[in-house]
Amino acid sequence: MRKKNLIAALITAVAALVLFAAVIPLASCKEGGASSSVKTGQAIEIKLKDGMGNDISLENPAKKIIVFAPSALEILNTIGAMDYVIGVDNWSIDFGEPLAAGLEGFGDFQSLNMEKITASDPDIIIGLIGWAEADIQKLDELGVKIYIVDANTIDEVYTEIINMGQLTGMQKEAQELKVELEKKVNAVAEKVKDIRQDAKPKVFYEVWNDPLMSAGADTFINELIEKAGGINIVAADGLSGWPEYSVENLIQNNPDIIIAPMSLAPDADVIISDARFTSVNAVINKKVYIVPDNPVSRPSQNIIKGLEMFAQAIHPEIFGEFTVQQ
Repeated sequence: MRKKNLIAALITAVAALVLFAAVIPLASCKEGGASSSVKTGQAIEIKLKDGMGNDISLENPAKKIIVFAPSALEILNTIGAMDYVIGVDNWSIDFGEPLAAGLEGFGDFQSLNMEKITASDPDIIIGLIGWAEADIQKLDELGVKIYIVDANTIDEVYTEIINMGQLTGMQKEAQELKVELEKKVNAVAEKVKDIRQDAKPKVFYEVWNDPLMSAGADTFINELIEKAGGINIVAADGLSGWPEYSVENLIQNNPDIIIAPMSLAPDADVIISDARFTSVNAVINKKVYIVPDNPVSRPSQNIIKGLEMFAQAIHPEIFGEFTVQQ
């Protein structure tokens, strides 16, 4: 059980941290992401809901932001709001996250540096689902505003982009980014929309190898597989989240394609040489593909890279030869 919990922790953080968080079972009870700006005298009041459905209110767009969610950092960078970021999580600094270069660390997923946070007087902290309730309560007592990222679908990524623009006053740039991403996602989906269900390749995404774990319904991975014109055998089995999946079920459902993240396997041979999988079609036909973690785990505009890689792996006859996109 301890090993399973550790694996789940590695799969967390939005999302998105390549070793610290590839993917995690995220709660999906959203209350929408509607946002608005209301002028009150000289101030421009910002009102929106975060990924958890919590109401967020700022008197003006944020100019001092601490970011604990790498996905949000990617969005802020693309919409031109990095000048407002005063700090990040220690993990991003310690592991050389490019966008964290030159920024200060304010703690990590398990331990926030409350003293440093208080001294910096941020307008808002952008954090990850799964923070300790005690930390959230302490920040609330200190009067620090918190926005929690919790996006499990591509539509929720669109909402995150719009919300980052709203928080920083970069609405125009955020809207342009959202429209561009939506256009690219729809272009992929359009090319496979007429494929019959019984003609779609069966896909297995290997999250972990011991115990064997995968991605079911209600996950980014499942949506990427479906939008790329494949069938996720784990979701088809009625499983959701990030379940253990028996080798027996894998052999019985016999996927045509196996996809795995680089945090699990540096190359396809690691999976092809797994003695448990010798009778699986994907291994027999060497249709095993390794993708970088970030584009398939972080809810930012870079998910388009993940979708395009999945599309190439599942339908090379339509999308061309598989090419890794970092």
